[in-house]
Amino acid sequence: MTAVPEVDDPGVTTEAPRSLWRDRRALGWAFATGVSAVGDEIWYVALAFTAAQLGNAALAGLVLACATIPRALLTILGGALTDRFDARRMMIGADLARIVVLAGALLALAATGVSAGLLMVVGLLFGVADAFYGPASGAFPRQLVRRTELVRLSALRQLLDRLAGVLGAPLGGLVLVAWGLGGAMLLDLISFAVVLVVLVAVRPRWPLARSTGSTVRTDIRDGLNYLRLTPKVRDLVITLSGLNVFVSPVVAVGLALHAVGSGWGGVGLGWLTAAMGGGAAIGTLIVLKWRPERPLRAAVLLLFGQAASLALVGNAGYAATLGGMVVVGVVAGLASPMLSGAFQATVDEEYIGRVGSVLSLTDDALMPLTMVGFGLLAQLLGLGTAALLFAGGFIALLLYALSRPHVRDLRIPDERNS
Repeated sequence: MTAVPEVDDPGVTTEAPRSLWRDRRALGWAFATGVSAVGDEIWYVALAFTAAQLGNAALAGLVLACATIPRALLTILGGALTDRFDARRMMIGADLARIVVLAGALLALAATGVSAGLLMVVGLLFGVADAFYGPASGAFPRQLVRRTELVRLSALRQLLDRLAGVLGAPLGGLVLVAWGLGGAMLLDLISFAVVLVVLVAVRPRWPLARSTGSTVRTDIRDGLNYLRLTPKVRDLVITLSGLNVFVSPVVAVGLALHAVGSGWGGVGLGWLTAAMGGGAAIGTLIVLKWRPERPLRAAVLLLFGQAASLALVGNAGYAATLGGMVVVGVVAGLASPMLSGAFQATVDEEYIGRVGSVLSLTDDALMPLTMVGFGLLAQLLGLGTAALLFAGGFIALLLYALSRPHVRDLRIPDERNS
């Protein structure tokens, strides 16, 4: 498949500061997405609480699932369109769609009041928008900052996302009490409007090569073939896909089971979760300054410490488990931006949307299965054994990554936008 650079945007320039901290475009976009993340947290809290008030747990689960179903079904299409057209324009279109959806929902809410149907329709439409916004958002940094700044930009965005989670969730509760569901919708709409304004103002610095297949279906097939036939990208995707598969079930399900079984209560579980969040923030702050020559190797080596800490769940007392969760968080904060930045720098630019969408789909598809699988293992073999098995699987994945020279020795190239 021949790829051609897209050069029809008159705003494309070739100037970029050497340091991210002097880059107004990149910083403006990152902080705008942080504002949007706060709005999303407010909306999700309001959505979950309102859904729970409308009926039983099954109805609440159905309402929340409505946002994930279209994203899972359409994310590959979103990745193909990102590679075929333009990431920035895709984000602008998805943002406009979100604003229109929320504006319509506010009118419907004022006319008919809250209903499960309204919440499900909003969730479905948001899921559709996410399927197109997500791949575009993953591709846009390659057009905005030098390759050597991709890890740092990824770290900044993740730090802002974590802060959004800390601030947005309690703020969502306060907004719900003060102004109800409509207030949460309005604030989320305003946050999307902020991102829209910034996206209109922030133009890319470099064009990306674009897929030129005869049809979108051809582009999707070509992207899957690229992933299958490109060892460095295939092994990187395998490594990234396995991280959440082994880590999330232990910390999401295992910690709760450990807290209940050991009598630590909700407060004890809260401190364990806070230890991970605080550690992740510390790790992300460190990686904003630290730039290893081989980011993938550094990240994989750090993740061995995370794997060892997972083995403590169900097998250690509270103090050791708390310390282990600090390690899990710090390593996540360090390794995740390195992995994300290396991914964006490694994948050929005309495929970055499609490969990113495959990675997202893999996470969405495997996570529910591994959550259930971990719970069954904990019930059949005991929590400690289940945690050890998942930690062992994680270590095997990391050893596989280290055995692949193009993963182990990868350096972020200092070329073009570097």
